[in-house]
Amino acid sequence: MMNIKLKLDWVIPMCITGSHNAFTDLCLFKEELYCCFRHALNHVSDDGTINIFTLNVEGKIIARNRIRQENCDLRDPKISLTPDGKLMLIAYARSIQVEGQTRPAKNLCWISADGRSWSSATSFAANNWWLWRVRWHKSQAYGFAYNRSANAIDFYKGDPRRTFQKHVSSALSLQTHQLAYPNESDMTFIDNCCFAIVRRDADSYSAQLGHSKFPYKHWKWLDLRFYLGGPVMQALNNELALVAGRVIHKNKLVTAVFILQLSTGIVIQKLFLPSGGDNSYPGMVVIGQTLYLSYYSSHVDNKSQIYLAKISL
Repeated sequence: MMNIKLKLDWVIPMCITGSHNAFTDLCLFKEELYCCFRHALNHVSDDGTINIFTLNVEGKIIARNRIRQENCDLRDPKISLTPDGKLMLIAYARSIQVEGQTRPAKNLCWISADGRSWSSATSFAANNWWLWRVRWHKSQAYGFAYNRSANAIDFYKGDPRRTFQKHVSSALSLQTHQLAYPNESDMTFIDNCCFAIVRRDADSYSAQLGHSKFPYKHWKWLDLRFYLGGPVMQALNNELALVAGRVIHKNKLVTAVFILQLSTGIVIQKLFLPSGGDNSYPGMVVIGQTLYLSYYSSHVDNKSQIYLAKISL
């Protein structure tokens, strides 16, 4: 496994219509790929809706779905498979001011048993704390929520459909660790150890690699010494993980996928995808020796489009 090489087989555009398509995630469900992303006027507009595309492994779109929420900008959707075999979609619902009243931002989730029809939304976790992503381990879901003014991320556990509560306060924070503005995150589990990767947007801007043993109450952090935006990760074995996100390459922001040594934080292999401008926020699915990676980029005609890449491991 130490000799894994990343080879790009193909990249295809999936969504080229509309003004701004971005912030993807990817999941395998019943032998089909499910890609979700935000569709809106622009990167920060308040009209975000969620598109969900069903794809085969050749990237052909089989079905399309769209989720809207009244008076809400739905941001950064994430999709996962629950332990009981259903799809769960989450998103951060930034409320639109109505009649001069500002409502709190909420974390919302939707459930689908067949990948085609979706439940109504239910809220979970704390308002105004952005629960970036959930990952399932055994019967529990886990995730980090961040709050910019608090300069901290909290660690949550439970089941968003029922109860999802704070497990650790300030798992990474300015006050406790002298590391400012931790935010977007992902995690992967190896046996009963959890590894996490966290973006930061202050001081050195360097991403952090964390690990914690069950019951995940105490976290240790390693400075990766490079910037990483919209991170996604998946363990390959006990030593290595696939990581993807936005990095700085030749003074430009591009989307990259790389192999990370978990014990040292050393990057072993790196592959840069066709990307530029407003880009990144990938989702990944590994099937055998093949990695499927969704991401967005505006390197073609300055239009923010959704892409699917097939990469051989």
